[in-house]
Amino acid sequence: MKNIYIIIITLLIAIGAVTWLYFKKLNSDNFSNEKIFNVIPQDASLVFEYKNEEYFYDIFKDFELFKDILGSNTTTHLKALKQVFVDDHTIAGAFLQSDIFFSIHPVAQYEADVLMVAPIVNDFTDDESLINTLQSKYKINKTPDKENTLYQLEFSNKAIFNFYVNKGLVVGSFNESLVKKSLQQLIERNNNNNFNVDFNSIRNKNSIANLYINFSKLRDFTNNFTNRKNPYETYALKSFDASASLNINYQSNAFMFSGITTPNLKAKNYYNIFLGQEPGTNTLTKQLPYDVANYSLYYVSNYNKFHKELKELLTYRKEIENLNAQIETISAKHSINLDKEIMPVFGKEFGVFQVASGDNLGIIKSTNTKRLAFLLSTISSDVDGNIRHFDDSFILYNYFGDPFKTFKRPYYATIENHLIVANNATIINRFLNNYNKQKFLDLTDKNIDFQQYLSNQGNIFYFFHNSNSKAIIRSFLSKQAYKDYRSDSFNWTNIYGFAIQFSADKDKFYTNMYMNKTPEAADLLPKIDSAALKF
Repeated sequence: MKNIYIIIITLLIAIGAVTWLYFKKLNSDNFSNEKIFNVIPQDASLVFEYKNEEYFYDIFKDFELFKDILGSNTTTHLKALKQVFVDDHTIAGAFLQSDIFFSIHPVAQYEADVLMVAPIVNDFTDDESLINTLQSKYKINKTPDKENTLYQLEFSNKAIFNFYVNKGLVVGSFNESLVKKSLQQLIERNNNNNFNVDFNSIRNKNSIANLYINFSKLRDFTNNFTNRKNPYETYALKSFDASASLNINYQSNAFMFSGITTPNLKAKNYYNIFLGQEPGTNTLTKQLPYDVANYSLYYVSNYNKFHKELKELLTYRKEIENLNAQIETISAKHSINLDKEIMPVFGKEFGVFQVASGDNLGIIKSTNTKRLAFLLSTISSDVDGNIRHFDDSFILYNYFGDPFKTFKRPYYATIENHLIVANNATIINRFLNNYNKQKFLDLTDKNIDFQQYLSNQGNIFYFFHNSNSKAIIRSFLSKQAYKDYRSDSFNWTNIYGFAIQFSADKDKFYTNMYMNKTPEAADLLPKIDSAALKF
């Protein structure tokens, strides 16, 4: 009996020791990651993290998308850093099995650059020993900068990598101002990082690479490359106050990420309304024309709940009083209780899309199109054939919110179980012609290949078609930014499309993100017989 007690006690001690060591390591890792994000300047919108292990480089050695997107100049710089910090055996041990981070920042108008943050995890007892080893092998200059020393590592092509070392972190960039910005943030103890990421996520720790996105900063980053006075209005996610933590899923010709988007629950914005909705099937993609440049589609499981929360948001924005007065005026003028009559015939799906010409259209699914057509006919005027024109403004904004604010008093048509709106009748006619000829994006072989990696379940669906967006991109980018975009340094023309999907789950969104190269003809799936589709 005594031996049994000893064995039980020993097991309990062992379990306790293992548990303590595990959580000690977990807390240590979390502290390290928090330190890393604290030295990344707060204008970062994207941070890429990967495990510095041999299998990562083996998997991605022939991966071309990094160069296509970042450009040859940046990828050349990254390869040069790899030669020093990964391939050089006298240095590599310091970062072996470490998680290395790269963040992207605007550094001047129309320009961006990358910051590297690498934790020292092995071999070197302190920061000075790493510097001494580097100086013994490479040409390194140093510049005293207040509390820390700024070092310059010069490469044979005259490129200079600027960096500093602080408490086990190497922080550097080929852009000196970016490193100084990080150093200044450290000196001022400004440690409020703008990424609300879950450092305890086991999925993140087991992933070979992760991508962190701060959506609220993404808008400002993109605005850096345009001369437009009001570029804010061009973004589907313009008011999305949230951060995403996504894990990479390897595919040879694509970026595929999945994970969690954590919204700021205190923020009063359109996207938080969808947290109270169950995910559902997206069918609107089957109705969109072949020349779609981008779309923003939405699904609500309970429209009445959605509309109630939309009203609360409009109240917060101090817009509800005018909108309510307008609806009451329309109802009185046409002897119709608009809310009571029209809301029951709205379906669960709606959204907006832009075609290659730059024109915008809205689409709303209906549960009873004949009833909807009749109700709308009482508050609109005939234009030409199937096309009518709303007599009053912002009706659709009142019922569906932000995506429809640009349609002040739109033209519209009903077809099958959908309402189509646009700001001029010509756009509606073009859509109807494509619809009748079944010229849909969803039937094209390249889009079929693209969509096979996406789920059709969710609440918010965004898509960007690269080729169809040529004119839109050119009109958005400044002359200099467009010249850089079209230069031989980048290969954006090699990209087919980009999609991101959000599925609500109480206080967060499960998120899928996908970007792929245009597939070769031999790799494409066959086109779908349109007659077999059911809408």
